[in-house]
Amino acid sequence: MSGRDMNVRMLKWQLNRLGLLLVLPGLVLLPGCADEAWQADTYPAHGTITVNGEPPEGAVVELVASGRSQPDVRNSRPWALVEADGTFALSTYEIGDGAPAGEYDVLIRWPPDASKPSFADRLSGAYSTAEKSPWTFTVKQEENTLPAIEITGAKVQSEERARPPRQAPPGPAVGN
Repeated sequence: MSGRDMNVRMLKWQLNRLGLLLVLPGLVLLPGCADEAWQADTYPAHGTITVNGEPPEGAVVELVASGRSQPDVRNSRPWALVEADGTFALSTYEIGDGAPAGEYDVLIRWPPDASKPSFADRLSGAYSTAEKSPWTFTVKQEENTLPAIEITGAKVQSEERARPPRQAPPGPAVGN
């Protein structure tokens, strides 16, 4: 190997090493830059709900942005679990932090068991989409109280009937 080839290899090695030294500090600092810059400011929002005069403990209240507005770049959906007394406090990024300002459709689902994720709904999906929900609410840049939600005449399924069937999906067909 000639002296010139050796110098070129040494120069490339030094440039690679220098590049690495310049990039590493940036990579270490990068996670701190991303923090919560995408999050919108939130404002306390709470309310009450009854179904046929009773609090639907474990029901989920969810806000979905109306029209073209989005609460943040990820189009977050503020939500809350209904307490035993029918009250709820909305959360978006942290428990109880409220909701970003904006106009929302209010959706209601009542899973049979709030401690387990489920698509089942004791209200048969009657208020689970923006198209079906009669409620809207505007979160303002202040403390917010949603008007009381009173669902009357609802056909509430028992917890057992609302559960999806516990049937295993069919397996692959077995040929001869």
